[in-house]
Amino acid sequence: MKNVVLQKMNETEFAAFAQKSIADYAKDLILSEGLPAEEASEKAREEFFAMLPQGADTPDQFPMTVLVRESAAAAGFLCYLREETDGKKQVFLCDLQISEEYRRKGYAQSALHEMEAAAKKDGCAESVLYVRRDNLPAFALYRKCGYRPFREGKNGTYFKKAL
Repeated sequence: MKNVVLQKMNETEFAAFAQKSIADYAKDLILSEGLPAEEASEKAREEFFAMLPQGADTPDQFPMTVLVRESAAAAGFLCYLREETDGKKQVFLCDLQISEEYRRKGYAQSALHEMEAAAKKDGCAESVLYVRRDNLPAFALYRKCGYRPFREGKNGTYFKKAL
């Protein structure tokens, strides 16, 4: 596994993350719900800032930059939230993006491992995530990392892993 560090995003990193995350989510809304582009962009923006109203300082939200330990180069970003569901503390992976030049080299797997270690230290019992049905590389990654499907959604699958 590659050696990465998760670091809380600064304002500049958060702005870039917000822009990319909103654009990606808007594309998903167009595909999954058939929304017109403008409506999808507006809905994506509203939901993003409802979830992160205080930006990188929103309580129980963790927008992190994935840094390569040796060089401190930014390999991508990861965002998760800490919550309690059915009496269990868990983390929910909201977004994981690894830059093209770092893909298929173990950085995503390492970033997940770091998130899981931090969550376990915070007393979380499990990690949960959602994958769109058409995102086959993500399905493969999460299965490789020990995540198992537990519920089908409208356009994808929910996975979880005990920590």
